[in-house]
Amino acid sequence: MAVSVKKLTPSLHGDILIDTRSNRQPRTVVGYEAQDAGLSGGRVWRLHKNGARTWLCDTLRADTAMEMAEALEASLGHSVTQ
Repeated sequence: MAVSVKKLTPSLHGDILIDTRSNRQPRTVVGYEAQDAGLSGGRVWRLHKNGARTWLCDTLRADTAMEMAEALEASLGHSVTQ
């Protein structure tokens, strides 16, 4: 049996590695979170029922990440966390 090797790619801001080739179905999403990534922009995370947090996307501006998280939270009927 072949050993599976994840192809990790640096995020837009380069501070985390992400698996861009994952075929897994996302776990139950219960919310979204915006994170300020310093001078380099923002990041949006998915919050899951089991307490896990997974990367959704990086943005060039922190306020864009906040707006995205707010819109996604509104689609779930929750208030955004930051």
